[in-house]
Amino acid sequence: MSKLVIKTDKLKEMVSRVVKGASNNKLLPITELMCIEVKNNKLTLLTTDYTNYLYITEKVENEDFYVVTRVDQFSKLIGKMTSENVTLEIVDDKLCITGNGKYSIELPIDVDGEMVKYPNPMSEIVLNDSESKILNLTTAKLILTVNKAALATSMEVPCYTGYYTADKIVTTDTYKICSTNINVLDTATLISPEMMNLMDTMTSEKIEVYRKDNNLICVSPDCCIFGAVLEGIEDFAIEAITSLVEQEFNSMCKIPKSAILGVLERINLFVGTYDNSEIYMTFTTDGLMCSSKSSSGTEVIPYADSKDFTYFTCAIDINMLISQIKANASDMIELWYGADNAIKITDGNVTQIIALAEDDRVSAE
Repeated sequence: MSKLVIKTDKLKEMVSRVVKGASNNKLLPITELMCIEVKNNKLTLLTTDYTNYLYITEKVENEDFYVVTRVDQFSKLIGKMTSENVTLEIVDDKLCITGNGKYSIELPIDVDGEMVKYPNPMSEIVLNDSESKILNLTTAKLILTVNKAALATSMEVPCYTGYYTADKIVTTDTYKICSTNINVLDTATLISPEMMNLMDTMTSEKIEVYRKDNNLICVSPDCCIFGAVLEGIEDFAIEAITSLVEQEFNSMCKIPKSAILGVLERINLFVGTYDNSEIYMTFTTDGLMCSSKSSSGTEVIPYADSKDFTYFTCAIDINMLISQIKANASDMIELWYGADNAIKITDGNVTQIIALAEDDRVSAE
């Protein structure tokens, strides 16, 4: 009977990553399972959310081994192991796990009473290096911070729940926009939020990205993500969104990130129930003045720098503003203003657009 013997710390590390690919949806039994396979001295752990598949791999010196087990119970058990090694072995219809003690997990069976075979979409895929694009892990993490903060979280317009990826990465919920000017794919593609989240399991800096028909494959030495592209790219209004990103603003100021966040969090305590989460921002000669609509909270932040100053007042959703500033990687917020529809925050190749609120007081001024 074949078995797998592996260092506990290595198995813990692999399991802690691969569980992120399992959605544990009780309506989709395969999403509650994990495949553990050794073939040709390569150990592969595999999970899925039914659309995306996450592979975590490691070279081992071990005979071939294959089992499909319940991801939740198995991962929790391995996470609590402290022995030097763990041994996995199939005995009858159970997975026997030996480490600190001996444990057994009943194996799932299919409709024919046989052990479950896990779907493996990568088994039929041939990758050609010439077809790949390189995505840096640091770029993926930037996207998962700044672009993610502008994603739509409702299904009102499904395409806006995804990342528009071509010569730049664009996300929007129609009230805020984030555009990161980095070329990832030659063909415009919508990446689902679930697949993009799995990028966080990568550990190598260089990630090879392949577009195969309607599938996207991301590969690094010890990790692979396979998933379907998100449908509805034809509904993504990229031209209109790009025109907003490229809109000219007359004036700019720079304000320390910690200073503006501190002010906004204090002002937020004085935003009333009927204020629609909105505050006023007024660009004055002394600095940026933030105030609640009732003026019960007012504070001025001195500029660290100012260019082409214009006196300007606008109303804006404070929670939206806070989320975008927090997502910005810079310690100094470069804020462009003067247009009546939005403000813009820039940081290198990242542009954030935040829509302004309509307000009678502002229009009167």
